[in-house]
Amino acid sequence: MTWSTFLRWLLGASSVLAMLLYAFILLLDPYEVVPFAPSLARAPVSTNQRFSYPALARDASFDSAVIGTSTMRLLDPEYLDALTGARFVNLAMNSATAYEQRRIFELFLAGKPAPNIVIIGNDGTWCAREPGDLHTFRAFPAWMYDDSRWNDLLYLFNDQALEDAVRLSEVLLGWRAPKYRRDGYRDFTRDFGRYDAARVRARLYRAPRARHASDDSRARADDPAWRFPLIDELAALLAGVPPTTRIVLMYPPVHAHYLANMAVEVRECKGRTHARLAAFENVIELDYMLPSRLIRDEANFWDPVHTTSAVARQLERDIATAVNKRRDD
Repeated sequence: MTWSTFLRWLLGASSVLAMLLYAFILLLDPYEVVPFAPSLARAPVSTNQRFSYPALARDASFDSAVIGTSTMRLLDPEYLDALTGARFVNLAMNSATAYEQRRIFELFLAGKPAPNIVIIGNDGTWCAREPGDLHTFRAFPAWMYDDSRWNDLLYLFNDQALEDAVRLSEVLLGWRAPKYRRDGYRDFTRDFGRYDAARVRARLYRAPRARHASDDSRARADDPAWRFPLIDELAALLAGVPPTTRIVLMYPPVHAHYLANMAVEVRECKGRTHARLAAFENVIELDYMLPSRLIRDEANFWDPVHTTSAVARQLERDIATAVNKRRDD
């Protein structure tokens, strides 16, 4: 066999293999973006929620959503559904920037003219005094968040999509459990192992108390020179929600020591946010970033910003009370 013949065979075989792998990805459709893919009992399998959650946001069976970072991930849609009568999907993503939260929220709203309840967490992300980065180090597939499905085909021939297609095939065969439930929930604290109070205490107080730390985090606006540009973006985002939708803006609990180091920024941000959203009659604010037994109790936390599941159950009950009675007392 001559070298030219060998190269032709090699190129031909490589092309056939590439086409077969691409066809496998399109057939499995792990991100649920292929318009002509067959109907399968798909589940979220990507380790990066930014790839798994667009399909969940588009799912018309959900009428309510949780938006935020990992501080909101423990809110369980099944509990929220039972307490409110809604149909929740949890779209909170690890370290999600304000931009990423806006994109997934807009995707959720696109196919739902009248959402029921929306819960948005502000753990400081929307309180940045500078616009900040659009993304984290995690890949963000902007092509999944637009109105076209056909252009997504251009981005699916890669090793990540192939890996997720293999994962999905294993889920369909019963060899692997889905990464998340179909409603986006996963109790990620189970990955932390056995609860160790000493280690938790070390995490909670790892950062020293800053010189500007304060135990007063009540909403106020004492310094008119301060600017929080993302507050206007949040208001613009909520302006696109129908007035019949009940919106819960939550300041999720963080440990008291952690909160003290950001209290000055938080209270100024909360004061301005409250004033900016005062005209929205469908917005209810739930503020856990206040001195309380809940945030002082070390046993309620795994680390400075992540609570235990028991705390999440309390938050779900509070949310239900707030939306059912339409007040935030």
